[in-house]
Amino acid sequence: MPEVVQIAEEQRENDKTSEESPPSALPRTTWSGSLRIGLINIPVKALSLIRDRRISFRMLHKSCKTPISFKRICQEGEEVSLADIIYGYPLDRTRYVLLEKKEIDSARPDSKNTILLDRFVNFFEIDPHYFDTTYLLLPDRSEEAYSLMQAVMEKTGKAGLGKITFRSKERLVLVHYYRGAIVATTLRYDGEIMDPHIFPALQDLAPPGEKELALAAQIIESLSGELDLTGYKDQYLEKIEALVKSKMEGTVIIPEKKRARPAAKSLMEALRQTAESLKE
Repeated sequence: MPEVVQIAEEQRENDKTSEESPPSALPRTTWSGSLRIGLINIPVKALSLIRDRRISFRMLHKSCKTPISFKRICQEGEEVSLADIIYGYPLDRTRYVLLEKKEIDSARPDSKNTILLDRFVNFFEIDPHYFDTTYLLLPDRSEEAYSLMQAVMEKTGKAGLGKITFRSKERLVLVHYYRGAIVATTLRYDGEIMDPHIFPALQDLAPPGEKELALAAQIIESLSGELDLTGYKDQYLEKIEALVKSKMEGTVIIPEKKRARPAAKSLMEALRQTAESLKE
């Protein structure tokens, strides 16, 4: 049987890095406030629409098998409580303007509690590279107004543009319809998307040959089809879960690594071999 360790309850309570809720629990409210359009006010609660299923390992001390904790330590070597923390706005590498948390909070704009939707746009006109994180908005004793907003967004295909403040940043936010609900997707500002052409490696690319281009187009055409994300699985997650299960059952199954194919001697050869393999 695999070695399984149990964390003591008193240690778990003192462990600041432990999970506070089981993975199967519904996500917690991230933000609460209101959608506002003119005089229309719709109280909502926001929670993450994304369920991140990444593998989360816990670091343990090899000798005693207890969890590793991380503490707030100043450069003088002292542990610091939250009550003793102030914030420094960096002027350079060694100088800071000191700010208290209450001073920072006083600078937060109205978007801390309200998303003012002052413009509606066509959702499909937005460059997806600006999309950041999507949150589900739930009615907060505002079912009638929420239902109306959800229905009109579905009917018109329009999305409301506004701002929201949380996690120390005022963000652009797109409020739109999604599967019978209203969701809010934070957007990156225009200056946060880099122009790829500032990189020298992209400035002097030689155009491809006609034969290479034709073969590449043929390969893409052979691999083209309808979008269906359900066919894609996280193989790393599946293999780790299978490994853990096998150890719990008293056996150890080491996932096999795929053998690497021999590299093609040239780009043209790689194109030809790929095109031929898709005909089989």
